[in-house]
Amino acid sequence: MNEHIKEVCKIGQGHDCCRYLVMGGRGFECVKHSTMATLLDNRVETETITARGDNCDGKTIAELN
Repeated sequence: MNEHIKEVCKIGQGHDCCRYLVMGGRGFECVKHSTMATLLDNRVETETITARGDNCDGKTIAELN
């Protein structure tokens, strides 16, 4: 796991963990600039998701793995 996921995405750190960090078929992925972002934003608003952070401008799969 790279340092960005640990230090910026804050994986495993509860509410501080980035809501847009997901596990995909090619490893960790950032879905901040996808159609999934709206769903995750709504889940943060309704407090039905643990990871609530919005920690960076978004990363590519290559940058995360």
